[in-house]
Amino acid sequence: MKAFMTEPVVRGIAVMLAVVMGLVSLVPRVEASFVPSDEQSASSISRQEDMATIQRALEDKLVRERLKDLGYTEEEIKARLDRLSDAEVHSLASQLDSLMPAGGWEAAVVVILLVAILVVLILMWTGHKLAV
Repeated sequence: MKAFMTEPVVRGIAVMLAVVMGLVSLVPRVEASFVPSDEQSASSISRQEDMATIQRALEDKLVRERLKDLGYTEEEIKARLDRLSDAEVHSLASQLDSLMPAGGWEAAVVVILLVAILVVLILMWTGHKLAV
């Protein structure tokens, strides 16, 4: 095992993994947006954007099928959305934005990298030669 840990490939992988994990841990999550100067126009733009977000979610095949199973027609859904206040529309759109069915793409990249490194380490540990 000691000879395995002194190989240059293993050292390179360990250093690369340490650097990647260090960089990932240092990246802060920052969110910023413009502050509108006119309250009336900002609320109408915000409502339009929120309605577009809700409409994109309603266009999803699974959502449409689920609403149809619950007995809602397109007209009923539109009528209910029109009755919502600006705050309710914004709340619904915010909740839809926060839903990520499969997670973010960052998590997928990290998982793929970790699986690839694990496969390489297992192959090296079992004595297989890797040609890069």
